[in-house]
Amino acid sequence: TRKMPLILSADGSGILKWWVDASFAVHPNMRGHSGGGLSLGRGFPIATSTKQKLNGKSSTETELIGVDDFMPAICWTLYLWQLTGM
Repeated sequence: TRKMPLILSADGSGILKWWVDASFAVHPNMRGHSGGGLSLGRGFPIATSTKQKLNGKSSTETELIGVDDFMPAICWTLYLWQLTGM
């Protein structure tokens, strides 16, 4: 994959798509792990993952914690998109 070019492009729809996922109790202290990324069509210009700061009681709760962890980034990109008139 090192010799393959990185291709990022927008599909022209003007739609921001965020994907967020979480895994339940994957760390020794039983905390979950969250990951998410932003796409404008092809590729992920923003992609990140992080250990959760809260312990979830179930996989569903861990997913909600993951979404909450990413909400500042999701809102920021939406506000920036609206501010620039995209």
